[in-house]
Amino acid sequence: MSSAFAHSPHEGSDYIGPATIIVRGTEIPAQVEIKGYREPIDGIYRWIGRIEPNDALTEILAGEQRTKATIRTEHSARPAYLGDPDPWNRYRIIGKSTPPYHVPTELSEVE
Repeated sequence: MSSAFAHSPHEGSDYIGPATIIVRGTEIPAQVEIKGYREPIDGIYRWIGRIEPNDALTEILAGEQRTKATIRTEHSARPAYLGDPDPWNRYRIIGKSTPPYHVPTELSEVE
């Protein structure tokens, strides 16, 4: 991803793009930014991110601070939790284990 700035806050993201957020059986199209990492203490792969401001999501969540959801991208769909919104109305995404985007597993994919 190119940026006009020397250091973009997005350069460490693993996935930036479209997703479908499924909450209480309702599918909501959204734009997400997600980053994942392997937690060295327990060995679990965790992924976190933000959902761009989305009026439909705000309406269905109605102020709840931790809601089960499914995040679906073109790669796969995975269970997650949606946290409370930040001051810019971007909801947090919290997931663990396999993420809903491709993670390189071969050395040839990262070289």
